[in-house]
Amino acid sequence: MKSPLGLRSTLQELTLYDFVLESECPGDEAANIFQANPLLPGIIITDRGKFTGMISRRRFFEHMSRPYSLELFSQQPLLVLYRFTKTDILVLDRTTSIMVAVRQSLGRSPELIHEPIVVQVEPETYQLLDIHQLLLSQLQIHELATVAMRESQAQLRHQAQQLEQALIELQRTQTQLIQTEKMSSLGQLVAGVAHEINNPIGFIYSNLFHAKEYSQALIEMLELYQQHCPESIAAIEGASEKIELDYLVEDLPKVLNSMQQGAERIRDIVLSLRNFCRLDEAQMKQVNIHDGINNTIMLLQSQLKGKPGYEAIAIHKEYGELPLVQCYPGQLNQVFMNILVNAIYALHEGNKSKNTNTNDPKNPEAAIPNNHSTDSQSSIDNSGSLTPAIRICTKLTDANKVVIRIFDNGPGMTEDVRNRLFDPFFTTKPVGQGTGLGLSISYEIVVNQHGGELKCFSEPEKGCEFAIEIPIQQSHLAQILPRFA
Repeated sequence: MKSPLGLRSTLQELTLYDFVLESECPGDEAANIFQANPLLPGIIITDRGKFTGMISRRRFFEHMSRPYSLELFSQQPLLVLYRFTKTDILVLDRTTSIMVAVRQSLGRSPELIHEPIVVQVEPETYQLLDIHQLLLSQLQIHELATVAMRESQAQLRHQAQQLEQALIELQRTQTQLIQTEKMSSLGQLVAGVAHEINNPIGFIYSNLFHAKEYSQALIEMLELYQQHCPESIAAIEGASEKIELDYLVEDLPKVLNSMQQGAERIRDIVLSLRNFCRLDEAQMKQVNIHDGINNTIMLLQSQLKGKPGYEAIAIHKEYGELPLVQCYPGQLNQVFMNILVNAIYALHEGNKSKNTNTNDPKNPEAAIPNNHSTDSQSSIDNSGSLTPAIRICTKLTDANKVVIRIFDNGPGMTEDVRNRLFDPFFTTKPVGQGTGLGLSISYEIVVNQHGGELKCFSEPEKGCEFAIEIPIQQSHLAQILPRFA
């Protein structure tokens, strides 16, 4: 058998036998050839050089071993024996595929299945192929096909992994583009709001001090007039009663104080919004994590307050002693915002379906998981309290990492939802209320931009916890990691 074989090998690549006898040769001459060549599967029979047929070794000795056959056929022309033993012969062209030849050979009747195959190598030239060699070659090709299939499957798996990685990179790029555009638009909005609000509120706030001084001076002057001019004049008395002078003198300082408090409140909100976005900081810097959390909570006050159909959400802070942390403060504030917004949404949705209260509704502390662990995992207590609440805990670990845990006593989530929580564009919110990017972006910021960890622990009806863990110093990350926004 010639080697090596391939998946498309043909009969001409196998070992073929070309022993030919004329039909007039005596039978004992064929016996001598078979005895001299023990591997010979058969003999080609010709008549004056033209192909007549084939007699196989098995069929030749089967008939010659019968009683009186040796005396009858040994001296007779081989054609006599051939006509006596003639059977159907499978003749195939030399270019026939080995696999096709095997199928045709095995398709013969059972008594002929072991007969050699006649292969036409030239228009008037024929050779024999042993069926056993054909089957062995088929096994060799089968092994080659199995190896090729495995290699193909491995290549397909590799290609599938590359495609999956490319898809992840594409989703990440899309997330980055959306995030960059989002932050750019937010930056323009904040810059416009700050410009439009800061100037007039600064003018109002700075003049309120003088207005309080002027009004106090006028009141003192009025009191002096009342002391030194006790005689009443009818016109002045009437005007005083009309404007309720006594009430005006008493209430004017309160009005000015309220205006000052309102101006300070607006100024604090604008400052919190500016600090939240950190538009003037493009590099990592040392920041107070608690300031970022507090600024984020201030911006969410309107969603935390009670409103028709929704109960107010209580915020409980358990801040540990933290050093300044090197980070991208604007990005980290966005992580706090995304997690808190999701917690608020879950609590509002949970309020719609909860109708029982197993804890004291007057005690919001009872609604918060109290037994948070010291490592990255935490157990969450089941609480049926109707009072929605969020607890924010911070601490410094022995590994010089800052851990921020945000708990809520909402309805929790299933394992399937939790496993897909950080996938881009995955959301459980109705169409139009969520893009499915908030937590995906948060994961990118914490893990890829700050070398930290972002984990979620939740079970249905047992609330939810997000654990953020980042190192205190990240100067090495700032050099090797690309900017996310």
